[in-house]
This record gives sequence, structure tokens and C-alpha cells, in this order.
Amino acid sequence: MWLFETTSVIMVITLTSPGDCGGNWGVTFNNTAPCALKGSSVMFGCSYDYPSDQTITNTFWKFKNQIDDTNFFEQYGGRVEYLGNKKHNCTLRMDNLNSNDENSYLFRFKTVDNNGQPNAWSSKTSVSLTLTGLTAEVNPATVREGEKVTLKCSTTCTLSNHPTIVWFRDGQSVSKTEFQANSEDSGRYRCADQGQDLLSSAPVSLDVQCELMPDLINMSTLYDCMHFRIRL
Repeated sequence: MWLFETTSVIMVITLTSPGDCGGNWGVTFNNTAPCALKGSSVMFGCSYDYPSDQTITNTFWKFKNQIDDTNFFEQYGGRVEYLGNKKHNCTLRMDNLNSNDENSYLFRFKTVDNNGQPNAWSSKTSVSLTLTGLTAEVNPATVREGEKVTLKCSTTCTLSNHPTIVWFRDGQSVSKTEFQANSEDSGRYRCADQGQDLLSSAPVSLDVQCELMPDLINMSTLYDCMHFRIRL
């Protein structure tokens, strides 16, 4: 009888990224779902990493579904500016935003290692930009003198730059968003991003009415206070 001794051999295969040496490949976005006002600006904060044996040769900001390795903004006439470098910063700024900018974007970079071997890396996530506008609301829109009025300015998404919102009535600044109405408060109200008056809501009206005393007319009726005083 022959006895055979078997030896098991375990092979361990380690998979690494191309050119992996003393570092990790990756792209990090500060905010993957920014929200901005139409007509305003937005910043895509971005940083990228790669192994120490790599040298950056090219960087690209692309649409998520874009195949070719070119910057999406080459035909934007200076409205988009790449603020990054060929080290670790890949920040992008977009100005005068319009509806066509509402898209998903990714960052890609190419390298060459110490042996001349080319490599490339694309962000695993994308930046999805949402645009919105300001909507003004006066509640209630019709009040009697002395009643409380609340001004509200809203957007369809939370603005990433957390702007300071200011209010205007017929072009004049309004300091309070809650007040007891008087006749002088009647008018058209709009809200805006402070310092950028062109980024404002459509105007909405507040009508402050007063109740005439029975000894002035035959019945108690609500009138626009300003209009009534002009008639007097």
C-alpha cells in the first residue's frame, strides 16, 4: 500500500490600484448636493489624492454622463473658473447660473508614475447642482390696522451659501419680518439676497384696511386706509 502526503498551497493575491505606492487614490467634494439661486454663483469645493510616485498631467471637470476627457466649461466664455491646481485642489466656481447648469458633475485626473506609466482616476460620486429662486409671501395679504403681519421668503432647496435675506416695500428697506400693520405698510413686498438686489423674488402685495366709524357713513365697511384718507 502506498501512502501519499498532500501539501496544500494557499496563494494570496493582493489587488492594488494602478501605480499604488505610498498613498490612496480619491476625490473628496465638500458638498455633493449644492443649492444656489439662479443668477448667482456657486463653488464646488474639491480635493484629490494620489500615490506619491504619481505626477499630475491633466485635470478635468466633466458632466456625469460625458465620455470624452475635456472640461465641460470650455465653451462657457469665462463664466466658469477652475480654481484648483495640479497638486490636491480641484475647486471650481460657476457664475451667473442658469437653468442649463442644473446638472451632475464629476472630477477626473490623469497621472504618470516614475516609470512613465500613465494612470487616471475619476471621482466615485458626483456633484448634483440644484437651482432655485426666491418666493415672497405676506401672511395675511389683507389685514386691518393693528393686526399682525408675517413676511416669509422661501426656496425649493436649502441654499448652500446661507445668504442674508433682506426685504423691500415699494423699493424701501423693511427691517422687520413681523409687525403690527398700519396704513403706511400697504404696498408691494419682495425679498432678496443681501448685496444682490437683482436676485430677488417677484413682488407680493399687502393691503392694510381700516374700519370706518358708523357716524361717518351709514354702515361699517372696510376700506383701504390710505385710499380713505386721500378721499378725506
